[in-house]
Amino acid sequence: MKIRFLPLLLITSFVFAQESVEQPVEPVITDLDRLVESVKKTASSRSAEDNARLQRFLADKNRQQYLLNQMKAKLNAEEDRSVRLTKEYEDNDARLADLEEQLTLKLGSFGELFGIVRQTAGESKGQFSLSLTNIEYPERIEFLGDIAERKSLDLPTNEELERLWFEILNELNQSGKVKEYSTQILSKSGEVVDADILRMGVFNSVANGMYLNLVAEQNVLEYLPKQPDGGIRRSAKRLQNSDSGTYHEVYIDPTRGSLLTKLIDRAGFFERINQGGFVGYIIILLFVIGIVLGAMRYRFLTAESKVLDAELASGNFSENSVLGKLNRIFKDYKGTTPEDLEAQLEDVLSRAVPVLEQNLSTIKLLAAVAPLLGLLGTVVGMIETFQSITLFGTGDPKLMAGGISQALVTTMLGLIAAVPLLFVHNILESRSRSITQVYEEQAIGFIASFSTRQK
Repeated sequence: MKIRFLPLLLITSFVFAQESVEQPVEPVITDLDRLVESVKKTASSRSAEDNARLQRFLADKNRQQYLLNQMKAKLNAEEDRSVRLTKEYEDNDARLADLEEQLTLKLGSFGELFGIVRQTAGESKGQFSLSLTNIEYPERIEFLGDIAERKSLDLPTNEELERLWFEILNELNQSGKVKEYSTQILSKSGEVVDADILRMGVFNSVANGMYLNLVAEQNVLEYLPKQPDGGIRRSAKRLQNSDSGTYHEVYIDPTRGSLLTKLIDRAGFFERINQGGFVGYIIILLFVIGIVLGAMRYRFLTAESKVLDAELASGNFSENSVLGKLNRIFKDYKGTTPEDLEAQLEDVLSRAVPVLEQNLSTIKLLAAVAPLLGLLGTVVGMIETFQSITLFGTGDPKLMAGGISQALVTTMLGLIAAVPLLFVHNILESRSRSITQVYEEQAIGFIASFSTRQK
C-alpha cells in the first residue's frame, strides 16, 4: 500500500509547491506573537526607566555626600567653638571668684551689716503684713521685700537704711496710739463698703461697735463672722463715739485677733441647746409646760388667797367661795350632833382642796422626769461617741465631740429643768397648803362654836 500511494503524494506536494511559488501568501500573526512583542516593548521601557532612576540616585548620592561633608565641617567648627567657650567660661569663673574674694575683703564688716539688714527687713515684712497698721501703710511691704531679697553685693543706700529705721520706729509708735481713719472694708455680704475705723494700737480695729479682722492676703478688713458679747461691743462703740482726750474702758485682744477668731468655734446659747438633739428639745418642752402650768396655778392661788384675806378681814363671805359655803352650812345646820355638822363641812373641804392642788402633781412629775431624760440623752450621746470611735478611731477628737456634747448638754438641760420645777412645785404646794389650813381652821372654828352653843 505504501509503494502504491507514494507517487500520488509526491505529485500532490509538487502541485502545492507550484501554487505557492506562483502566488505568495501573507504571514499569519497569532496572540503569542503579540505577547512576545509587548514583552519586548515593556522590557525596553523599564530598562530606560531604571537607567533614569539610577542616574537620579547617583546625582542624589553626590548631593548627600556634599551635605554630609558640610555638616561634618560645621560640627568640627562648633566643637572647636565649644572648647573655646568652655575655656573662656572657666577663665571668667576663676576671675569672678577672685574678684568676689577681693570684694569680700574690701567689704569687711559691711557684709555682716547687710546680712543683719536683710534679716531685719525680712522679719519686719512678715510682722508688718499681719499688722493692722498695714492698712494705712501698704507701700512699706514692697520696700521691705526688696531689701530682704537683695544679693549680698547689692548694698543698700543710706536713704534705704534710714527708711528701714523709720518704718520700724513708726510701727512702734503706732502700736501705742488709738487712731481713727476711713477706709474700705468687706461687709458681711462680701461687698466692699466705706467705713470709719477705730484702731486700738496694733491689737484690734472696730467699726460701728463691731470688731474687725485683717485679711492679710488681700490687705483688707472684714467683720468677724461672730462678734463678742454685747458688753464688749458696747465698750468699743462708746470709745469710737467719744471725743478725743476722754478715757474709756475697752476690751482688747492682746493676741492681735487670735482670741477673737476663736469665738467662731465657740458655740452660742442656741447652738449649745441644739447639740442636745431630740432628747434636749423634749426636756425643754417639758420644762416650758411645767412653767406654764406653774404660772397658771400660781395666778389662781394668788387670786384665791386675796379673796380669802379680804373675806376674813371684812367678815363678809361670798356665797360661791369656800368660806361662804362653810358659813352657810354652819348657819343653816339644824341638827344637834357636831359629828353631822363636821361631816357636812368636810364634804365642802373635800371638794375645795383638789381644786387648790390641781396640776401640782403634774409639775412634780415633770420635775422628776427631766433629769431622767437628761440621763437618757447622756446614754444616747455616749453610744454615738463609741460608734464614732469604732468607725474612725481616736485620732481626731472632733469626731467624738458631737456625742460627748449631746451627753453633757442633755444632762445639763435635765438639771436646769428639774431644779426650777421643784421650786415651783414647793412654792405652789406651800401656798395651797396655807389656803387649805385656813379652810380647815374655819371649819374647826364652826364646829367649836356649835359645840359651845349646844352646851
